[in-house]
This record gives sequence, C-alpha cells and structure tokens, in this order.
Amino acid sequence: MSEDAEEPSDVDVNRQRCELQHCIDASRSESEDAAKTDSVDSDRDDGGAKASALSPVRRNIILLCVAINNTIVWAAIGLMMPFFGGAALKKAPSPSLANHFVIGLIFSIATFVEFLAAPILAKDLVNVGSKLMLVLSTFEISAMMFLFSFVNKIELWSIFLAMCLIIRLVQGISTAANFVSSFSLLVGAFPESNGLVNGVLRCANGVGYAMGPAIGGVLYDVDGFALPFYVLSGVLGINLVLLVMFIPPGSETDLCSVKLKSDISYIQLLSVPWVWMVLINLFITNLIMGFIEPVLSVYLKNSFNLPTIYAGIGFSIMSVAFGAVTLPVGYCVDRSLNPRLMQAVGLFICGISCELVGPAPFLQLPKSLAFCYIAVVLLGVGIGFVAVSSVPDILRTLDAHGLGSPGEMRAAAAGLFQAAVSLGYGVGPMLGSTLTAAVGFEYGTSIVGAVYLLWTVIFSIAAVSSDKLLIVQLENLVKGQS
Repeated sequence: MSEDAEEPSDVDVNRQRCELQHCIDASRSESEDAAKTDSVDSDRDDGGAKASALSPVRRNIILLCVAINNTIVWAAIGLMMPFFGGAALKKAPSPSLANHFVIGLIFSIATFVEFLAAPILAKDLVNVGSKLMLVLSTFEISAMMFLFSFVNKIELWSIFLAMCLIIRLVQGISTAANFVSSFSLLVGAFPESNGLVNGVLRCANGVGYAMGPAIGGVLYDVDGFALPFYVLSGVLGINLVLLVMFIPPGSETDLCSVKLKSDISYIQLLSVPWVWMVLINLFITNLIMGFIEPVLSVYLKNSFNLPTIYAGIGFSIMSVAFGAVTLPVGYCVDRSLNPRLMQAVGLFICGISCELVGPAPFLQLPKSLAFCYIAVVLLGVGIGFVAVSSVPDILRTLDAHGLGSPGEMRAAAAGLFQAAVSLGYGVGPMLGSTLTAAVGFEYGTSIVGAVYLLWTVIFSIAAVSSDKLLIVQLENLVKGQS
C-alpha cells in the first residue's frame, strides 16, 4: 500500500474533528442537565433555601406589604356588612323569604367563586408569578369597589340583583388570587414559620375585617351608599402603587411557585382522611362567620335600637378578637403546641358562643347588648384558634404521608385552605338569612351552636385516637395539674 493511501484525507480529518466536537458538546450538555437536576432536587428537598437566601430587609418588606394589602382587602370585604342588607331590602318588592335568600346570595356569591378558583389559582402561580398575581388581583378588587358604588342608582330590582351578583363574582375571583399569592409570598420568605406566617395573614384579615364594617357604617351615615365604596376603592388604588414599588421583583421566585409540577394533585391530598377533618373545621368556622354577617346588624338594630355605626361595631369586635389571638396561636403552634388540640378548643369556644349570642331560648337569659358583644368576642377567639392552627396541621399531615416537596405542599395547602374557607363563608350568609327569617336570630344561632358542639366531640375523639403525640401531651397536662 502506498504512503498516500496510508495518510488520512482532509475529509476524514474534518469528519473526525466534527465527531470529537460533537462528543464534547454532548458531554457538556449532560453535565449541565445533571447540575440543573441536582439544583432543582436540592431546592425541592431543602424546602426553602432560595427563600431563606432573601435578605432580612427584603423579607420584612414583603411581610409589611402583604400584611397592609390583606388588611385593606379585608376591610373592603367587610365594608358593606352594616348597611347593604337594609339598603337592598328597601329596593325589594317585598320582604319575602325568597328576597332574603337572594340578598344572602349577594353576600355569599363571591366566596363560592373563591371556593372554585383558589385551587386552580394555586396551581397557576408557576405561570403567573406571585407578585404579578397579587398586583392584578388588588387592581380588580379596587375596580369592583368603584363599580359597586353605582348599583344603588339602579331602580329595577332584577337588574340591581344581576349587577350586584356579577360584581361580587369578579371580586370573588380576585380575592382568591389575592389570598393565594399573599400566602405564597410569605411562606416563601419565611419557610421555617408556617404557623406564624398564617397567623400574620389571619391577623391582617381580622384587623381589616374589623375596620371594614366600622368604616362602612360611619361613611354610610355621613353621605349614603356610594361614599364607602369610593373611599375603599381609592385606598386600594394607592396601595396598588405601593405594592408595585416596594415588593422586590426577586420575590416572584418564592418557593411556593417554583417548579410546582403535576406530581402532587388535589386527589392525592384529599385521599388522606385527616385532611378532610381539618377542611371541615375550616368550613364550619367560616360558616358561622358568614352566618352572622347579614343578620347581626339587623338583630342589633331591632333588639337594641342601635344606629348603623354601632351595629357595625358588632362585626368589628369579633374581628379584633380574631386578630388578637392569631399571632400568639401561630407562635405557639410553631413551637410545640399541638394544632389539633388548638382546633378542638376553638371549636368548643365557637359552639358556646353561638348559644350565648342570642341567647339561646332554652337558656332563659335576658337580652343584653353587653352580653351579646362578649359572646361575639368569644366567637372571634374560637375562629382564630381554628383558622391559624389548621394550616400547620395540614402541612404536617401531608409531610407525614410524603406527598410532594415542601413548596408543592404549601401551595396546595393554600388552595385547599382558601377553598374550605370560601365554601363555609359562602354557605353562611344564605343560611343566616334564610334560617333567621324562618325561626329568628336566637333559634338560628342556637341550632348552629348545637352543630358546633356535636362536631367538637367527633373531632376530639378522632384527634385523640389518631395522634399519639396528642395523647402524650394530654397525659402530661393531667399529671401537671394533679
């Protein structure tokens, strides 16, 4: 064979170089993919390393902005409670049971929509981003508040009802998005303090819910139906600018919305029996909150001849009591206090409060405004116990069953939490309006209180039988008292 034949041609050399470069590129690509996979797995395993890397200043800015936003949003939710029911009844052709039901539906339609929207929105955080969802939902709530100021000018009853329902429907979607994005931002910034984070959110909600009816009652007495909605719409608009300016863009990568994939589903979560127990707790505690909403002001006006502003105080003191216990309960649950024990105590307090607020006819107690307010305060305390301790309980239950990463569980828990809250708060106003019109306020609250106390017994038995740690804590408590 000749020397020319033994030497490779230029074509062969170029082909060999291309094959070698291709192998090098493939090796680099595999290494980069492996590094990305390790990084994602690390993020999923550590449950919040990215969020923990945020500076203390950024974390505190997120906390302050979200807390202020939730306070204002919930003030807007509670704004119409003292006066809308009476104003709507004036437009109704007759004070029939059907019209009472429809007015209750106007209160509750927003929360029914929240019930349906919250789980979907929790999954969509990965596509939208928590900050963007928070900003858009706040804008929509502000716009709906502004539109609601004009409905009282509609004279035709059917059109009035249709406009109210449409506006409240859109507001419900926006409120669900607002809560889910707020929860995502906070648990991403403070992954080690689920109970305290939920306590902060619920405290902000309680403070806003307390301010809303009082503000609504005052402004309604000053200049009628439209003024409360004008004012809250403007405040929400100012708050919207602050959210855009002060929430750091980097907070959009919070853990709850990062890599939220389909490997954890709501069907899996709902297959865990104890999740249902907690969701029922959230449902019935918010049911009584919604139950009281359209009827308490009417009861206080009729029974004690109170003006609108003082009727609104009934809502306010319940919300203040609710907000006052949320942070201490969240702190205790994060440390060592069993969340199931806290829920059982809260349910019992709610049941007793419902029997006292009327008071129940079988108690044969005289009507007293001070006594009614005390019962409402206790009701707010009981609801706070259940609301704050429920989310840590769900998260611990899901973690014990190995369902998903911490970030996925937190986002899913936010959706489930808001769905149960919204369903209870949606059923409550319709039940309150209908049951009160049928049997009266005293008998209606007495019936709800009896259901509470029955469920407290069922829940307590289930908690003791399923939680060995709770049994040990109760035994230690008994030994300490003896």
